[in-house]
Amino acid sequence: MDVLYVTLIALLIFLFFFTIIITGVAMTILTSAPWVPTPKGISRKMCELAGLKKGDKVLDLGCGDASILIVAAKEFGATCVGVELNPVVAMMARIRVRMNGVQDRVKIIRANMFDVELPDVDVVMMYLLPKATHKIENRIQERYEHLTVVSHGFELEQKEKESEKIGKATVRKYKW
Repeated sequence: MDVLYVTLIALLIFLFFFTIIITGVAMTILTSAPWVPTPKGISRKMCELAGLKKGDKVLDLGCGDASILIVAAKEFGATCVGVELNPVVAMMARIRVRMNGVQDRVKIIRANMFDVELPDVDVVMMYLLPKATHKIENRIQERYEHLTVVSHGFELEQKEKESEKIGKATVRKYKW
């Protein structure tokens, strides 16, 4: 009888977390920045292309599960801020940040990237759909005088500075 109760409790816990993840994924489909985890190799290449060094300040718009920020903080010594609208994904990002031991260098803000006050940073990272990329580009250009922007996948309207292919993915660097 005890085995049955333990099995049922384990099943309920699994279903609870499965429901949270499915809800998070479904919510991102309805936004302009659906959550698609960035592989560690691409995150690392984005940081390298940006020329990140210890002490640089990084902003990730639509940070998802904080994949890019964790690499930037852990491997490059950057101080990072991530903005994520989806509450479930933002919670997952905070958990991953803590699990990776970089909570002193990575802050996750649950907010709309189109409305949040943009902090002073050296680099902006993004992996957004074209509609969101073009919408946020004007806001970034108005806010920052000197900045490096690294985009995974989608292009900004201004001419790119550099790009690198990583498998089927393209990472682009812009500077102004």
